[in-house]
Amino acid sequence: MITTTIAPPPASYEAYLYKYTNSSTGRIYVGIHKGSVDDEYNHSSTNAEFKNAFANSQADLNYEVLSYGDWREMQNAEHNILQEDDARNNPIYYNKTNGYPVYSEPNLAKCKAFVEDFQSGMYDVGKEPIGLHVGMPAVQVRFETDAALIREIKEKVDDANGNTDKCSPVLVWVERGPDGEDLRGDSNHTVTGIDVSKHGIDIPVSRVPVSVHQTFSTAELKLIGNLLNKKPEITKKPIDAKTGVKFCFDNYIDYDVPYDSQSNKDALKAFGFTKDSIKTIIKNTKTEIDKDNLRQSNRLFINYKAEPFHQTMLDTVTAMVDSTTCSLYMSSAKFSSDRVLETIYAANDAVGKTTVIVVIHHPSPTDEELWKTKFQPKWIALFKFALQSGINVKFHEMVSTMSDGTV
Repeated sequence: MITTTIAPPPASYEAYLYKYTNSSTGRIYVGIHKGSVDDEYNHSSTNAEFKNAFANSQADLNYEVLSYGDWREMQNAEHNILQEDDARNNPIYYNKTNGYPVYSEPNLAKCKAFVEDFQSGMYDVGKEPIGLHVGMPAVQVRFETDAALIREIKEKVDDANGNTDKCSPVLVWVERGPDGEDLRGDSNHTVTGIDVSKHGIDIPVSRVPVSVHQTFSTAELKLIGNLLNKKPEITKKPIDAKTGVKFCFDNYIDYDVPYDSQSNKDALKAFGFTKDSIKTIIKNTKTEIDKDNLRQSNRLFINYKAEPFHQTMLDTVTAMVDSTTCSLYMSSAKFSSDRVLETIYAANDAVGKTTVIVVIHHPSPTDEELWKTKFQPKWIALFKFALQSGINVKFHEMVSTMSDGTV
């Protein structure tokens, strides 16, 4: 008697993978067939014992169709099952061979088992100088380098005064490099982040000996690298800088907590922000408070990167130009003396102009305040000292606020 269990077939397929199980003996035969699951095909086994069981009306066989796909995919699927149990040498199988793969593919189960061993600390060797790892060839699994991640690692290491206890260990495939040197298998961003930090000097390391990794293909090394960076099972977006600003802003508005209070800084640190990130959050909170104060006065801060204000600024630059004067615009937050000097130098050399007017716009109320109280006086004094007689640098500030249209 043959009991049949057939997985629902897709709309189209070229071949399928099947399995017979002898319920009386527990023995198995696995095979593939190129064709329809509804045709008259039964099996292609040459094993005499299986053929006898198949022909025996008293035998209790269970027939299952496991999966469907193209012919090459099914050949590999058959091989993976047979190879995993070494069917040709396994008495539980009727199969005489382990099948034949038509293309190389990584063994996911084997790679997962390695990752478990790696994460258990099986290959940990302690810390090594970061210099040993900076120039090491590496397996590249990410599509592109994440500059923000490197910066965050750098800042966290510096915040810990160079301590790297909380860094993930770098995976090293011993003597697996193109010329027999060591090969880094993971933690490329961690290595770079520690290297560019001010205080980092070492990194935790796990070294995998040749006797272990020689059975892994290059494709499996890449698969392992991606498994070590897999997405978390619980999808959760970590707090970002904008949320940090909102936290400090709400404290200021709702509870009159100073935006730069130590309690805010302590909370931001507990949220996982680095010292540099906290400084930026505090600065941006001040900007939002200034903008809110303007709103309370029925005023809006003008964004000169957006239209129509950007065009107004361009028109202002054009209006400043005459036979003796050239002009350019610039943000007070990103003032560049090089651009100013290059502009007046080119204009003076070409047509003898002697004056450059820098049209300044302010990205935020905080930037405006700093410009007026600190940076503009400094640059006026420096240009006056450094430039030859007859060459002048002047500043024109765009109006920074406007009515919001309400009374």
